[in-house]
Parts: sequence; structure tokens; C-alpha cells
Amino acid sequence: MAAERVLIVDVGTSSVKAVLFDGHGHALRVADRPVVTEAPEPGFAEQASGDWWQTTVEAVAELAIDHAVDAIALSGSMQNVIVLGRDGAPLRPAILYSDARVDASRVAAVGEGLPEDFEARIGNRIDPALCLYRLDWLHDHEPEIMAAASRILFGAKDAVILAMTGRAVVDPSTATTTGLMNLAARNWDATILGAIGLSPALLPDILDADALAGPLLPGAAAALGLPAGIPVHVGAGDGGATAWGTASEAHDRPHAYLGTTGWIAAAMPLETAAPPRASYTLAAPVGNDVVVISPFLAAGLALDWFAHVAGRSVPDLYGAAATHDAEPPSALFLPFLIGERGPFIDRAVRGAFLGLDRAQHTEALAYAVLEGLAFAIRDNLDALPVRPRAIVLAGGVAGAGVVAQLVADVTGAVVEVPPESRLVTAYGAYRMLAPVIGATSAPEADSRIVTPRPERAGRAARRFKAYRSATEAARSLAADL
Repeated sequence: MAAERVLIVDVGTSSVKAVLFDGHGHALRVADRPVVTEAPEPGFAEQASGDWWQTTVEAVAELAIDHAVDAIALSGSMQNVIVLGRDGAPLRPAILYSDARVDASRVAAVGEGLPEDFEARIGNRIDPALCLYRLDWLHDHEPEIMAAASRILFGAKDAVILAMTGRAVVDPSTATTTGLMNLAARNWDATILGAIGLSPALLPDILDADALAGPLLPGAAAALGLPAGIPVHVGAGDGGATAWGTASEAHDRPHAYLGTTGWIAAAMPLETAAPPRASYTLAAPVGNDVVVISPFLAAGLALDWFAHVAGRSVPDLYGAAATHDAEPPSALFLPFLIGERGPFIDRAVRGAFLGLDRAQHTEALAYAVLEGLAFAIRDNLDALPVRPRAIVLAGGVAGAGVVAQLVADVTGAVVEVPPESRLVTAYGAYRMLAPVIGATSAPEADSRIVTPRPERAGRAARRFKAYRSATEAARSLAADL
């Protein structure tokens, strides 16, 4: 029997979205609840993982579901460290992917014990953001927590799945970000686990995104206001889910995502990706492909920061920036507010405004911030083994017309913006699940098509060159600052 209603929960960095789809992939209802990130020390980024479940309950309640739900699947942020005790409760706040507590000395110390072919095994370069380094930090700084640990999870959605089903799972995309999974074999690497002394009993089961995690337990069902027994599927980390949500699992159709953080990514066979490479390589959430993804740390985060400094709302800044598009300002923005992760790894580099003059006010600087994000996309696109004619632009920041136009101008590619770009991650989880539950994907709705402006090509090339030069200068200055 074909599914008629599918509930998708997207546990993002800034909010939890609950989306009710019909059996053809149309979003019927959407609810959104904010999530708070704490920084107990400079460079730290943590969230109370228990809040994810409570926020999920609130978001699902807002949907006021009055029709039987046939299946549930999830998506959410990856590369987190969530340490649970014997009762399944968190022993400490979750360490997020954007956390910068791991320094080069720790990476080097851990590296001395890792196998020589560590990078080849995990399919990626050594990166301080890999979860195994944060686990080492916890062993040193919070040994009592690690001694009490009964389970470790790595995806925000996986903490919610545990609350729903009692089972600890992770999808292949999220597992890739740990530094513990063998990319080619798609299983936990026994050699790496042995080298760092981590018991495999602490780790979740690696299952494809469309796999069944388990039935919705009675207690969780009561909290959600749903019947017990609904099948709960694994879903995917945001990097993998967004690829499916933009239909960019096709090998010639990369996507750029602009949420709190950002990335540009393309799906391809493992042989084409030829990892390890400068950009990041994720196991695709289903199938045998990989998703090569080049992530940067400040997208919506940069705009939120500037909105706070300027005392203006983000939507207001979009409109203000658009007023400067006819005569763009000279100001240049480097978006490295919390360091950078792609196309280079440098957690010390910091952002800047350059080319300022006294005539420039809030509107001009807002334009510079958005153009800086477009330059970050171009810089990361150049790290991928693709030269696309079209890029799908998704995420909350993508909805602004001036953003899409700047990305088109800077990259020279046609930009497609789905009508519900903020829901692409949830829609990706739906698309991966649909074939196994008898559902279908909705016909592609009319996307907004934005073409590069030939008259802006020279300016874009000149300023992108300046962006790269300024980036190198900012990196060289970081230690002195």
C-alpha cells in the first residue's frame, strides 16, 4: 500500500523543522522551532542534545497532524560528538561540528598512533573537526565522562532517533565525518579504533538512509501525539540529504547550500573523486557513490552577525543590499568569523572588511557580506572535480534574489533556486525514503533561474582575485592578531 503521509524531522544547527509530506512529495505543513548554541569558552560550540528531542516534540505538535502517518525519517547536522550514559541520557552537551577546541598539537599527538594510511582509510585529509580528535580531547579533559560513556552518537538526528526507537544508528554520510569509518568498506575501521583505544561497542550501527531504525516506541509516540509503531527510518546527515533534496545526486548537477554554515557539493563515483583530496568526501547516504563537499563555516552566520552589529533584521538587510546592486560598492568582505574549513583548513584566520570609505553605510556593507558569501562558494567550487553549467542553490540564505544573482555572476554558472529552498534537506530525506515505502517524488516545481550577467564578468573576476589575495593576507596576519 502506497504511503499517504510522511513525517520528516530536520534537526539543524539553528532550528528543528518538522515537515509533513503527502505521498507525492508535496509539503503539507511545516513547523520550525529554534535551537540555541552555547560557547562556554572561546572557540567552543555546544548544544544541549536533550533539547533536540523536546524541540522535536514541540515542532511536531505544531503540525497538528490529523491523518495517519505512514513513515518517519530524519535529517540533521553531522560531525557532532554526543556522549550518552547507560540510561541513554546525555552526559554532557553535544560538541558541534563548528567547535574549534582541537588544536594542531592535539592532531599531531593523536596522529602519531594512527595507521600510516589513515587518510586513505577514511577517504579524507586530516582535519581537526574529525570527531576522533574531539573524543581524544574529552579523554584528556573530562575522563570521568568518557569512563561513564555507554554510547556515542555523531548526528543530531541520531539522538532523536534514539529517543524515538531506542536504537543507536548513523547513516554513512554522517559516519564519514567521524574519522572512524573506512570509506571504501563503509564500516567502522577496526585498525583505527584499535589505534585510539575506542571500543566498537560504543558506536552506533551504520545503516543506509532508507533503512529501518525501528518502530516508534509507545513513550515517544505519546510525547509526539502519534500512534506507536510507525516505522522510523535512519535518514541522512544534512550534507547527504541536501544532495537528494536538490536532485544533485546526478553527477553533473552540484548544489550550494547556504544555511548557518555553507558548502558546495557534487555526487560522483568513488573512482572519480579519488580521495583523499583537498575537499571533503562523504559516503552517499544510499547507494555506492560519494558526495564531494567543500564546506565553509560562515554563511547565514555571517549575515546574522552583521544584522546584530547593524541593529537591522536579516530580511531588511536583503532589501538594503539589493538597492546597491546597480552600483556595487567597493567594500570587500572576508567571511572567516570563526575560522575556515574549506577550501583550506585554518581555524585561526579571521574575517575583515576591506575597501571601506566614508560614503559607505549599512546597505553597502550588507551587499559586501552577501558578495563575500558568493566568493566563498566560488573558492570552494574550484576545489571540486566538476565544472558545472548549473548550480542548485539551497538553504535559508538562498531565497534572497540578490544572493542568487551574485552567485551566478561570481561563478559564471546558471543558478537554480527551488521554490522551497529552506526545505531541501527535509525533502532529501523524503526522496531517499520514497522508493522503499511506495511514495513518489513530486514533479519538479518551477525553480527560479538566474543567469550570469556578462557585463559583470570582468568585475567579478577582478574582485574574486582580490578576495583570494586578501584571504592569504588574513591568514598570514592571524598569528599577529
